[in-house]
Amino acid sequence: MSKMAFDYSKWDNIEISDDEADCHPNIDKASWFRMKHRSRVEREDTEAADRKSMEAENRADGERESEILRILAEIKAGGEAAEYEDEEALSGELVEVRTRVKERVDKIDFMEKNKKWNVDNMGTVTHNKTIISGKGSDPSDLVGGMVSGAKGASGKIGPTSERDAVESYSNFVEAHEAVLEDYLATRDIEQCKGKIHEHGGTLLHEHAQSYILLSCLEDEMNGYHDKMVLSARNSQILSHVTELATSLQRHPRDVVLPFFKRIAEEQYRKGFEEAVAGFASRIENRAVEKRKEMDAAKAAEGGGDDDYEVLSKEERAGPGGLDPVDVFEGLPQSMQEAFEAKDMAMLQVALEAMTPDEAKKHMDACEKSGLWVANKAQADAEAAEA
Repeated sequence: MSKMAFDYSKWDNIEISDDEADCHPNIDKASWFRMKHRSRVEREDTEAADRKSMEAENRADGERESEILRILAEIKAGGEAAEYEDEEALSGELVEVRTRVKERVDKIDFMEKNKKWNVDNMGTVTHNKTIISGKGSDPSDLVGGMVSGAKGASGKIGPTSERDAVESYSNFVEAHEAVLEDYLATRDIEQCKGKIHEHGGTLLHEHAQSYILLSCLEDEMNGYHDKMVLSARNSQILSHVTELATSLQRHPRDVVLPFFKRIAEEQYRKGFEEAVAGFASRIENRAVEKRKEMDAAKAAEGGGDDDYEVLSKEERAGPGGLDPVDVFEGLPQSMQEAFEAKDMAMLQVALEAMTPDEAKKHMDACEKSGLWVANKAQADAEAAEA
């Protein structure tokens, strides 16, 4: 029989930390496995330290061996070393050095041959490769970057104020309302899948969820129940895709196909339809509550809009003949906020930020429209000082 090309005998000594054969029934298995693992790690660390020490000593003895051989060669050649070096002593030292090196090499070979193999040392990683899927796996792919923790174009994370949040939602709706309405009106579920693939960055955005929820509530309150139910179903498709992505720790776009494949099965489709029915029921209940709230608010205001008198532009005109509404809308944002808050300090700061001519122009317009009464402001200031 021909000799085997490889020696597989080393695989006869494999150590398994979670082997239950040597675990006493009265000992907790988890603790036993941890103890064996810790003992194995400590043994391997000790062996590695011993091997490193022996290899360092072998290198030092190797250098000494080279030095002795050089001196002996010089002695035989009749060089200067022959006058002050003992050839016999050097030969004896050479034998000792080589003996020590051989002993260490034999010990290292023995350690390697009798090494216990386990899951940590049976193999090594020689090549590592990470593959990232395409466009759908990038969180910035969602329009506006409004993913939790994602940075926007300004470098800030999320809206910095309530005003920013409102403006962000308003801008999103203005830019993508046509896509959202087209999706809400889609009846065929396969077409829904295609539109999510085509406009996933928009439809899977958090602002899209808010828009669809408000649309469902508005449709129900306006009596368009069938339209609300269709919108509710399409809304639940997006919600289920997002929830599935969260559970799988994947980007929502990556789970669109698995979701539609799942709801094609009878058991999952029934669960999805129950979720749609529950969502539509909550919308109906909220619509009833909202109507009651609106009726109560109207009653508290004394009968609603019929009690208010609508003034014409001429009737609104101030002492200088200017319309206060037009003047207010033409003021800089800082002055508008000061008037709304009725804050003199804010108004003073806003005026100081302008040139004298610009500040005078705006204040003259405010006086002529009645937004600013100079004598009243002076009287209020004198009363405050008193």
